[in-house]
Amino acid sequence: MIFDSLNIAASSLQTQQKSINVVSHNIANANTAGYSRQVADIATLTPESVGGLSLGRGVNVTGISRIVDPMINSALSNNGSQMNYWTTQNTGLNSVANVFGSLQNTGLASALDNFFLSWQQLANNPQDSAQQFNVRTKGETLITNLGSMSQQLSAAQSSADGQIDSQIQQANKLIDTIAALSTQIRKQENALSSSAGTANDLRDQRDQAVRSLANLLPVQQISDNNGGLLLQTASGDLLTQDGVARHLARGTAIGGGFAGLVIAQTGQAVNIGQSGSIGGLIDLRDNKLGGYMSQINSLAANLAFSVNQIHASAASATTDTTMTAGQPSNVTLALNDPAQSAAFANQIVSGSFKIHVYDATGTATPAGGTAINITAGTTTMADVIASLNAVTGISASMDAGSRLNITAATGSSFALSNDTSNTLAAYEVNSYFTGSSAATLNLSTSIQASPAAIHTGRVDPLTSTISSSDNSAAIAIMQLQNQAVSFDGSLSSSLHNRTTAVSTQYGNDVATSLQQRQYRTAEADSLNAQRQAISGVNTDEELVSMIKFQRAYEASAKIITTTNQMMDSLLGLIR
Repeated sequence: MIFDSLNIAASSLQTQQKSINVVSHNIANANTAGYSRQVADIATLTPESVGGLSLGRGVNVTGISRIVDPMINSALSNNGSQMNYWTTQNTGLNSVANVFGSLQNTGLASALDNFFLSWQQLANNPQDSAQQFNVRTKGETLITNLGSMSQQLSAAQSSADGQIDSQIQQANKLIDTIAALSTQIRKQENALSSSAGTANDLRDQRDQAVRSLANLLPVQQISDNNGGLLLQTASGDLLTQDGVARHLARGTAIGGGFAGLVIAQTGQAVNIGQSGSIGGLIDLRDNKLGGYMSQINSLAANLAFSVNQIHASAASATTDTTMTAGQPSNVTLALNDPAQSAAFANQIVSGSFKIHVYDATGTATPAGGTAINITAGTTTMADVIASLNAVTGISASMDAGSRLNITAATGSSFALSNDTSNTLAAYEVNSYFTGSSAATLNLSTSIQASPAAIHTGRVDPLTSTISSSDNSAAIAIMQLQNQAVSFDGSLSSSLHNRTTAVSTQYGNDVATSLQQRQYRTAEADSLNAQRQAISGVNTDEELVSMIKFQRAYEASAKIITTTNQMMDSLLGLIR
């Protein structure tokens, strides 16, 4: 029986020592990211039956458990995906604040207002060359604003796209790490006996890697009983299983756009969705920045065509001797054929425009001009050239850039009017603007060369006379600011409202991203506090546990000392 006491005390010494080792390990990793507190699982040894009595045999450490709450870990992963999504959105939107910050003051809205105000001032005095110069200057300012916004938004899109590449590399490294850890966990746990516990530290490292991956893209995980982990995207694309990793890669860019995400090994497209920092960058690049780009491009397109629609049929007291279209055309195709490169060729309808020819004395021949008929889907630029060449005093041809050129005979001049077909505006003949987007918008070459090319009046349809005081075209352009128009397939809206809409949309997006970012940050703080309360290391509590195991160790040592004295006494009796 004395030897039984020694064995029991020895088992206690070993158990308390192992428990103290666990406590020491906890304290050592108190500040290790992702570490979960561990506890020694202590249980009595199987008792033995002696003389009808069930006598205990001591104590043993049956395993070492890590204290985790799977629900909190899952919530942290989900929160990390959402928080990083909104943080990325908010940061990216704030990076282009300078593009939108002055929309209502000195930026786009002000430039648009000043542009139409300059037309009003010109309408008040259509013969004033200074006001013509002012109209050109305000047009240049508006073009500069639109071009600058387009350039900055495009640069922000490219920056976001570059960050996606960088984060894909980070994600692939984490996927490799998770796959390698799964292999190590399975190997280590299979080498242990069924009662020896799990590979706690490796599991902590893997959980931490999964949470880091979830910050980049949303993931779903399924654990098995052998230490393995199946990890896939929220849409079900497999990332790792049984230690095998599948990487993310960029797909093929379509139509000059940005490349999407695919599984590198299969080329299968991956839908990240609205979660994770990669998802935030994709949404920022394509939907937020891309949406603003579409809005300002729509503004530029509708501005250009609506102004050109009026200006193409306008004239001034000083008639022209030559005009060249701003857009090229394929002379063999119908003017409104989809294959034509002119952006607004689809706006051409059946109708006509008039050309008025004047001799050296300013007399129109014939009075009322000559109609050039257009049949949508049939008339080609070659037909237009033939019709123009049939007009006395006019020569029409295609220049080296495949653009229509109209030239008056020596001593003659001409003016254009009454375009009901939209042909002149579509091919930028006698236009104010050229281009169809914020990036391509510019003044026509004739107006760049001379503000005198800005027309304010209209040709009398019956007599072909042009009054130097006619301001009807200038007034019509001025009134465009608040007229609902749509020439690009967008919802009909005024140019003023289009400017306000993009400003309002940006403001709402910033407010939403900030609100969500703050909410998800607060949620993360709460979840981390809960995890810390459950899985974190409290050094004060660990020290209390250490003292408890130390006292038990001392008591066990005292049992051994006492048992040794008993044995000495017994041996003394024998001697």
